[in-house]
Amino acid sequence: MRLVEAAADLLLGRTCAGCGRAGPMVCPRCAAWVRAYGPRIVRPRPTPRGLPMTVAAAPYTGPMRGLIHRYKEASAWGLAGLLGERLAWAVLTLLHRCAEDGLWTPGPVVLVPAPSRRSAVLRRGSDVTARLAAAAATRVGAATGLPVVMRRLVRMRGRTSDQAGLDAQQRAANLRGNLVVTGGPEVGAVAVPIDDVITTGATMAESARVLRSAGVRVLGAATVAATPRRPSVSGTPRPVAGAPP
Repeated sequence: MRLVEAAADLLLGRTCAGCGRAGPMVCPRCAAWVRAYGPRIVRPRPTPRGLPMTVAAAPYTGPMRGLIHRYKEASAWGLAGLLGERLAWAVLTLLHRCAEDGLWTPGPVVLVPAPSRRSAVLRRGSDVTARLAAAAATRVGAATGLPVVMRRLVRMRGRTSDQAGLDAQQRAANLRGNLVVTGGPEVGAVAVPIDDVITTGATMAESARVLRSAGVRVLGAATVAATPRRPSVSGTPRPVAGAPP
């Protein structure tokens, strides 16, 4: 347990991040709620131009909101296991769907975390999305036997505002021209942009755009959760053999 988590326990008492009740960091009820959802293809409305097929593991509501918030804003790194597991399931579903539809021949995969502002990384003490992407890469690699790695191929340049509170058009404008590719995957690998939550899809769309502009093949994108919208789900991906339960 990290020192900051131990200090929070002493000051506030141990509570579930999902529901706030006294007890473990994730109570059995909230863990069951999170795992009850199967990954789904999501499309924000309006859908930003260039957004790749995106799979989310669960809706960003109920216990999931609390889990992600505590993980990101309270340095609850112990939650990376559960959230990384859900993200891995979303990635596995994407890969399965693409392979089954003839869009991808199984091979090396690079999970590309959405870039974070330097100020956010310093404030949180970690690149929270990269941490989840790394956890998911390990699980996906173990489940498939494929070379799956996390690479920070996209970074921010210039000044960007916090995306919170911005609408779809403002988010797109905030990111336009401010994401750059810093490298590329090995020959034959496909890239999968990763984020914790998809809201308007602006970050995913711009990440995919700059990767494609650099000659990187973007297979699709995956997130832990998706902000519920109407309509928010399209289709039901078929079950994935070997996916985390």
